[in-house]
Amino acid sequence: MPARTFSPDALRQIRRDRGVSQRKLAISVGLHTTAVSHYETGYRRPDVETLATIADVLGAAMDDFVQAVAA
Repeated sequence: MPARTFSPDALRQIRRDRGVSQRKLAISVGLHTTAVSHYETGYRRPDVETLATIADVLGAAMDDFVQAVAA
């Protein structure tokens, strides 16, 4: 089974598809806007609890934010 990792591109795309700004997402999740920006650029990765909250706010499944990677 391939390993799975957080996908910054998926977060960006889902957020944009839902019409949510980085600022609005950050406020809804209790983060600074910079944190959301860092997640979307791949500079940082959210922990599991934060990703679960982001998924809930955006009405998505956590699996929507991960991608398979070659081992």
